[in-house]
Amino acid sequence: MAMDRVIEQKKLASWQWALIAMAVLVAGWFGYGLLADASIRTYRVPVEQLIVSRVEYGAFEDLIPIRGTIQPLNSVFLDAVNGGAVEEVFVEEGSFVEAGQPLLQLSNTNLRLSAAQNDTNITEQLNLLNNITDGFETTKLSTERQIIDSEYRIKVLERQEARNKQLMQDGLVSEEQYDVIIDELEYQKKVLANHKARQQLENKIRETRLIQIATQTAKLEENLQVSQSSFESLLVRAPIDGQLTSLPVEIGESKQSGQRLGQIDVIDQYKVVAQIDEFYVSRVFQDQTASFTLAGKEYTTRLLKVYPEITEGTFEVDLVFDGLTPADIRRGQTLQMELILGNPVETLLLPLGGFIQDTGGNWVFVVDATGEYALRRDIRVGRRNNRYVEVREGLQQGDRVITSSYSQMEDMERILLSD
Repeated sequence: MAMDRVIEQKKLASWQWALIAMAVLVAGWFGYGLLADASIRTYRVPVEQLIVSRVEYGAFEDLIPIRGTIQPLNSVFLDAVNGGAVEEVFVEEGSFVEAGQPLLQLSNTNLRLSAAQNDTNITEQLNLLNNITDGFETTKLSTERQIIDSEYRIKVLERQEARNKQLMQDGLVSEEQYDVIIDELEYQKKVLANHKARQQLENKIRETRLIQIATQTAKLEENLQVSQSSFESLLVRAPIDGQLTSLPVEIGESKQSGQRLGQIDVIDQYKVVAQIDEFYVSRVFQDQTASFTLAGKEYTTRLLKVYPEITEGTFEVDLVFDGLTPADIRRGQTLQMELILGNPVETLLLPLGGFIQDTGGNWVFVVDATGEYALRRDIRVGRRNNRYVEVREGLQQGDRVITSSYSQMEDMERILLSD
């Protein structure tokens, strides 16, 4: 019986082991690539549905588009100084009026009676002050007359004293008669001194009181004018020359004090009122210029005033025409303008597109050299205008960027571009 023979297995050569190891590494690397590639969030889109723009180096014009509305440079609002019922309307909306021209008549019975009563009271007080003034003048004249009388009496007595003195020495007049004249002369001199002292006191009192009376009279006359003007204010007149652009009143309608009655616009001067996004609030200043084209001609405006209040994400500015003013412009007409914020600067430029609303300029999809896909890349942008955004970091000249909207691919990391 034959004996079984053990068959020895042949060992693999080292070069065979090397081939196996290499095959395993290649398979592992390929598998890792498939897994890594599958983990990248990818979105496939036809290239014709996208807008691809190239990053360029050029002059950045620091300007923004704004929409302005033509408004009168100066407007005057008509308010009811005193309330009342509309009794009569003399002009129509849109009419051109002159300063002082009657526009409408209000009626207010209570105001009429109150004005009449005030007039009576003020007139009585003015008459009383006039009587006091007349009394001062009468007293002044009376005192002056008394002084005149005393001076005259003293002059007569002095002449008598001189004559009687000689007559007494000649024995023709008794000494007693002479003494009577001397006593009377002394008395009249004291009376004259008293009159003059009283005159000084009266003058001092009169001057003080006349100043007070003048002040009181001025206030009373001012009150009288206010009383009369309050009644006259029921007849509403045009304060300036212009166009009556608003007069929303009806006959018989009741208007309260302070209520708006209408508006008059100065028609030969205009301004442009524009709303600007609050993003630019720190970069908009007085005297900046904005240009626009109308009927084939270019015009320039100058920023006159910046209003600090921000409402619903915008703030308001006023611009005036700098140089030539367009002909035949109308109140309320809109203009598409470009506001210049600074001088042109050489920098990297990326055309503006829908992506800026989706990413805020923080990242973009950059197309690779083959044009088969685009990868997400973080960037940093600066200023922007209506055509370009300034690129500060993350992109280089010549890079191709998807600048259309990212609304369907905001969460993606790679975009596959299909034909």
